[in-house]
Amino acid sequence: MTPVLLWIVLVGALLALWRGPLWRGRDLPGVTREAPLALGHRGVRGPLAENSMAAFRRALDAGLDGIETDVQRTRDGALVLVHDDEVEGVRVIAATERELAAVLPTLARLDELIALMRDTPGTLLNVELKTARGRAHALPGAVAAALRGSAIEDRVLVSSFDPLALARFRIAAPHIRTAYLWMDRPRVPWFLRTPWPAPWLHVDALHPEHAVVDAAMVARAKARRLGLNAWTVNDADEIRRLEALGVDGIIGDDPELLRQTIQGGSA
Repeated sequence: MTPVLLWIVLVGALLALWRGPLWRGRDLPGVTREAPLALGHRGVRGPLAENSMAAFRRALDAGLDGIETDVQRTRDGALVLVHDDEVEGVRVIAATERELAAVLPTLARLDELIALMRDTPGTLLNVELKTARGRAHALPGAVAAALRGSAIEDRVLVSSFDPLALARFRIAAPHIRTAYLWMDRPRVPWFLRTPWPAPWLHVDALHPEHAVVDAAMVARAKARRLGLNAWTVNDADEIRRLEALGVDGIIGDDPELLRQTIQGGSA
């Protein structure tokens, strides 16, 4: 065997080990609620402004097991909890916090939500990195800095549809758990319609759109000790289907529906 061929075989073997036997999910020891977790999508949606402090408090007061939210970084470095790239024609990453607050009075910051979560022990915080089609290079490191020393690192999942953002975050905060988001829709590039980046990133959880979850997916996740949290579920029959399959968490807009359906309405 030539030296070049030997190196190719060695690198191939290491890569196979990396995405195979070496990939195992890490637990969230700070989360003490029973699975499946009921997680509030952007807090709650409908009666209150999504991703607002009022929506987060409402979700937790309703007895949900955690919060899912979206984080972006403004031009002046504020970590704000906003889903869309633009609000009232104002691009989040191009605006200052003050400019954004002028068009979104309910604007909340990541540090405010972290403080709220500290007062709700045992619950999960899922923070999605919204990278505006890959243009937010400073976001992963800034979120990592905000979460380090927050006293809730052991019950945080940082997720994203963007593999590069997750890679940057893992480098900046390797001890904080991550999750890969995906959906199978025509508008999504074909190479991002499956969780193929997950093993390369060594994520700790999978976050598929609920419609693609089946028994085989759940079994594969459990074999690698990965969490599996499905989004966004607002139908009681679908909640029951996912619960029967054994998912770890269900993300939805309606806290009452989630609580009344999961485990027969047990708190």
